[in-house]
Amino acid sequence: MRDALKFSDLKNINFLRFEAESSIKLLQNEYGIDAPKSVIEQFYIDHSDKFQFQKLYGAIDLNSIEWQLVEIPTSKMLNLGRSATHPDFILEVSEDASHYNEVGDSAIDCREDVLEHWKQYATWITPPIFIKGEVLGKPEIDLHLVEGHTRVGCLCGLTNYQIIEVAKVHKVYLGKLRSIN
Repeated sequence: MRDALKFSDLKNINFLRFEAESSIKLLQNEYGIDAPKSVIEQFYIDHSDKFQFQKLYGAIDLNSIEWQLVEIPTSKMLNLGRSATHPDFILEVSEDASHYNEVGDSAIDCREDVLEHWKQYATWITPPIFIKGEVLGKPEIDLHLVEGHTRVGCLCGLTNYQIIEVAKVHKVYLGKLRSIN
């Protein structure tokens, strides 16, 4: 396994914010990050300088995480409770669906491509990012939402207010501790 690279170390790396591909290659080639490009961009690059992310994830050794694209049942995501970076925001977004009768489809999403994807596939375009509680040193937590609060909030709202029938399972990136062989 490579030397430890903590999430807190990312705040000292000069990312080219609007050149995601260059920043992804930098983390992969110079820092040995082994994660899906979407995880690197959505989590490591986009949020490395955010206070709440540093507070929650700063001590995590990024090289200790094994990432997989998996399917998670809707029911599990509806029962996250407060296990998220911004748990109140999930509830706030989910309540947008309560206004569906007044505002129509914009209660789902005002971006046409996102709205059409929900209607056609009953799920999100880009998988959100979850980690197992063990990554946070909290093995009693099954799933913790790192990034994708709007997507998960939308899913909760669509389900709770029965706006559209959502898929029974949804793709997510899931990080867990690597096995030591």
